[in-house]
Amino acid sequence: MADCPTPQQWAELRANRPSAEDAMAIMPITMDGTTTPLSIAMDQPGQMHLLIPVQRGPVGMKPPDLNGLKVRHRRMEFGDVLDLSAPSSHEPVFTPFCRDVVDAIIGQDREPWAAVATMIRAWQSAWKPVRQEMEKSVQVGVFGELLVLNMLMLPSLGPTAIYQWGGPDSERHDFVGDRLHLEVKTTRKSRAEHEISRLDQLRVSNGCQLLFVSVQVEQSVGGEHTVATQLDAVVQALRRDPAALDLFMLKMVNLGWTDEMRDSGELLRFNFRDAGIYEVDEHFPRIADDFLPPSGVVAVKYTVELANLPTLDVQETIAMIRKAGGA
Repeated sequence: MADCPTPQQWAELRANRPSAEDAMAIMPITMDGTTTPLSIAMDQPGQMHLLIPVQRGPVGMKPPDLNGLKVRHRRMEFGDVLDLSAPSSHEPVFTPFCRDVVDAIIGQDREPWAAVATMIRAWQSAWKPVRQEMEKSVQVGVFGELLVLNMLMLPSLGPTAIYQWGGPDSERHDFVGDRLHLEVKTTRKSRAEHEISRLDQLRVSNGCQLLFVSVQVEQSVGGEHTVATQLDAVVQALRRDPAALDLFMLKMVNLGWTDEMRDSGELLRFNFRDAGIYEVDEHFPRIADDFLPPSGVVAVKYTVELANLPTLDVQETIAMIRKAGGA
């Protein structure tokens, strides 16, 4: 376990902090008597920093800020760094948090951005993250996407499926592979009716195939399923792949998830009604690819009804995903 930084080191940096607003007093971190590439620093206002050299910015979404903790990608004179910073009033929390980060990166040789995202998840209750409640409509959509992860994607591709999950990244489709895409729509209605929110949502480029997964749920205080139950099932499936698990939890955090939701009235409960898997072909109800809205029309939403369409079964779909080599 890393024993740096220490309160004494922060005190020394504080006593020697620079007079210039854009400068820092910097001290290298040692571990087991060896100097590491990581540093701690103090700026002129007294903000504490942990500086971690990186080769690039985060892949996908940046780990979120918490209440008192900032996460930044900065370009310093000596190169790019992942900069974790907190005010001096947070030293009792920031110090052990930094030790865990140092231990993960130096002691366990983990990738810095992924390690920081994991540490933020582990420490988020101590930092009391600043966030908005996850809206009900978001929970409904996330539940459906996690259900598809557990029902189709993970059985087909294993941990690789997490890299195909594009919903949290605002992709056009919820799962995106080289030759096969999946769009997931979840409704609390008793019918397989879904709103299509953009003209190109049911389009794919030449050479790609699109499947549409319709999930129907009933919201109920006595429901046996939640976003948390689906999340736990994904975590169990990824327990032997730390990199995929880190990425998955980063996506969930950026969607608004925290473990505090488990014990709050915020978490919706569902009963599963039905699910259907459809191939988006010439018989699927959608606006034609060559449709152009009239001048001045900047957005189009429409509703599709799927009751009379043929469906694919789960095993057939899994075979299609495996054959395509991705979502």
